[in-house]
Amino acid sequence: MKRTVTLLMCMAFALLLTAVAQSITHTFSDVSMSDALKYLQQHTSRYKIVFIYDDLEDYKVTTTVKNKSVPDAIRQMIGFYPIKMTRKENSEIYVEAILKTERRLKGVVVDEHNLPMPYANVTLLNPADSTMVGGGVTNESGRFVIPIEHGKVIARVSYVGYKPAYRLTWATNPPIAYAAATTWVPSRCTPTLPPSRKPW
Repeated sequence: MKRTVTLLMCMAFALLLTAVAQSITHTFSDVSMSDALKYLQQHTSRYKIVFIYDDLEDYKVTTTVKNKSVPDAIRQMIGFYPIKMTRKENSEIYVEAILKTERRLKGVVVDEHNLPMPYANVTLLNPADSTMVGGGVTNESGRFVIPIEHGKVIARVSYVGYKPAYRLTWATNPPIAYAAATTWVPSRCTPTLPPSRKPW
């Protein structure tokens, strides 16, 4: 009898923990980080998500969140973007852009078939001396947003199996549609293997 009561109490406690721990399952397809955070806020009563809408609206989210807690869902949505999440003890979550510049270079990296290239490296170079002035990584839909101080930069896009692509471009204040609609199509490179050597 005691064993049955103990077992029932354990099961009730497990159910209570499951009910308290909210999990998020949702597919975000090319929505702004601000709108994705608003969605999470509407679907949680446990956390208060604090952010500045205008600072995060340029960052696009394309990902599928499956059975994750709200903080883990936010971490997944942030990915490689220059955004940080701070969690306070009182269930408040603060999400903010790390670099707050007035200019941002936005674009999409696609392959020769016009398919997005996720996780491509985008490096921004100073046209005067080719020093690196910024950089980032594309998200799952091939999009990137990089805060920059310089107006005129050389964007270098690299991806495994492709030759790097370079483009002289300008980031304006505020960002304009030209930058958002820019696509880079790196040339496919032919892998070269070293000549085979005979063992000595």
